[in-house]
Amino acid sequence: MHICIAQINYCGRHIQTHVGRIKEIIARNRHADLLVFPELILHGHPSFEKPEGFLYRRMQVVYRTISEDLYRYVRQQDARVIIGEIKRRGTRFYNLATYVDRHEVQHYTKTHVHWTEQFVPGRELKVFETPMGKLGINICFDAAFPEVWRVLALRGAEIIVNISAVPRDFPMDYMWRRLKGAALNNQVYCIYANRPGPTFSGYSAVFTPRGEVLAGTARDEAIFGTDIDPGAVSRWRAEEQIFPHRRPLLYRDIGRRQPETAEPGGEAEDIPDNSHQLRQVTETGIGNR
Repeated sequence: MHICIAQINYCGRHIQTHVGRIKEIIARNRHADLLVFPELILHGHPSFEKPEGFLYRRMQVVYRTISEDLYRYVRQQDARVIIGEIKRRGTRFYNLATYVDRHEVQHYTKTHVHWTEQFVPGRELKVFETPMGKLGINICFDAAFPEVWRVLALRGAEIIVNISAVPRDFPMDYMWRRLKGAALNNQVYCIYANRPGPTFSGYSAVFTPRGEVLAGTARDEAIFGTDIDPGAVSRWRAEEQIFPHRRPLLYRDIGRRQPETAEPGGEAEDIPDNSHQLRQVTETGIGNR
């Protein structure tokens, strides 16, 4: 399987030009088995808009049709894409990773919202059925929680994608150690797509099920690809038999919530899957941390 990562930045000053660039990247890399863009790359981050109300107005006037238009474009190109975007309900923002292919759209809502953000957290870890097999997705700060990776692996994911907007003040070494450990401990391929500098740290990469760096880039903008071998997952799991020797009853404390811990960011909620909407759209033409 060929994986392509588009380590690019968001440009809100010329939104149509920015979306056009995303489409150009999709067109050039449409034959990849999976093309991955970073977190919030389609709409930008609310904290970067001053005043914040400007983003609400832009969502109503400009952004409303961007997502649907991009979904249609991915279908036309017969591509498979993961892209970071925002959904809005009233005055609430949701941070999404959206998987799009020729047949459907599937959303994952960021479940672990960073304490500097105002997003409403999702309440479900999802494994998506794709032509590549079962695919897990998480977003940025989600990666700090080992339980996220393990649940996705237990649900059958052999490839897990993390899309991010990790800032430069969080060293790349920390993030890579975290991702290498996630790949090794869960015996999965880990695909990491981060935004580049100067604000963000870049260094997107692909890690093997043994925690090795298969491919990566530096801090600047880059579009790069690499081939992965899905059979490597089963071979390594047969050699190092972690999952058959788990003892879940010993790990029950993991699920116990600390009394002083509150749900961050307000009420947890998910954006519903809209694969049926994609079919309607295509058939009727309607449509940082």
